[in-house]
Amino acid sequence: MSNYTESEETKHREYLFALNSVEGIGPVRINNLLRRFGTVERIFEAELQDIAHVSRFNPILATRILTAQKQLDQYRHKIIALEEQGIEILFKEDSGYPTLLKSIPDAPILICKIGELSEVTDKCVAIVGSSKPTPEAIDLTLNLSIQLVNADFTIVSGLADGIDANAHYGTLSVGGTTIGVIPTDLSYIYPPQNKELAKQICETGCIFSEHPYPTKPTPVYLVMRNRIITGISMATIVVETTIDSGAMHTARYAERQDRPVFACQWNSQNEHGAGTRQLIAKGAIPFQPDQLNIVVDLLNHTEKLKSRIIGTSAEQIALF
Repeated sequence: MSNYTESEETKHREYLFALNSVEGIGPVRINNLLRRFGTVERIFEAELQDIAHVSRFNPILATRILTAQKQLDQYRHKIIALEEQGIEILFKEDSGYPTLLKSIPDAPILICKIGELSEVTDKCVAIVGSSKPTPEAIDLTLNLSIQLVNADFTIVSGLADGIDANAHYGTLSVGGTTIGVIPTDLSYIYPPQNKELAKQICETGCIFSEHPYPTKPTPVYLVMRNRIITGISMATIVVETTIDSGAMHTARYAERQDRPVFACQWNSQNEHGAGTRQLIAKGAIPFQPDQLNIVVDLLNHTEKLKSRIIGTSAEQIALF
């Protein structure tokens, strides 16, 4: 933002916030606009028909953008209101915006944050899984998060019940840093029973949301937040999950983002492990419940991790 004066920077952020607030326009469409017009300022200076002809646009969406331009005061007041609530708004060009997240194609144009963590490093690992895990999976999650914290990793998860919550708790138990990503706005922690956990996370870590306006936890938003969990993280570990669990969506996002996916190889008696077995069959890096040290070692040594990914891929090709 150094190319702008203070007043220009304020206006630039208001334009970005306004564009992000337009109904029906997500990160991919906004990126299409930026590629066409160069800057957000030029988007708002453009003619309706020029916007309508951009890929994935139409006259209705173009009209909504021109309407938003006339409501900049409303967006300015919303930005101020969020800041007064202690919510930090991070745009992609801000230093506090997670570096790894910037690189995914559908990265949020802005992300809202509460908590004390000022910088998100690239040494983040996502731990996800079932909302109703087995006792064995809970123990594994706690041990895994503790071992990763001791190896200087930050733990990322979705603040949900089950594996997610235990990943956060394990991290906090040894004074580690953890990040939660929620599918609602930050005025409403979801699920509500984890509100106290969210407070503990914020004491040393933070919670992210891509929703600056009041937002309920719909199935669509629950899935969409998973791309942020994996986007922040250098790798994703799926501890235990059924085939139709949200953790499977998370793993698929990681794969699309070209980030490593680890999956615990439970025995066939574990019905909750059907999802991880499927992930392994499709190329995830397998590990046994007693091999957590191997997972940590691979994450600490990127060359070993790359070799393991190549080796695992070759094994999958041989299977078929």
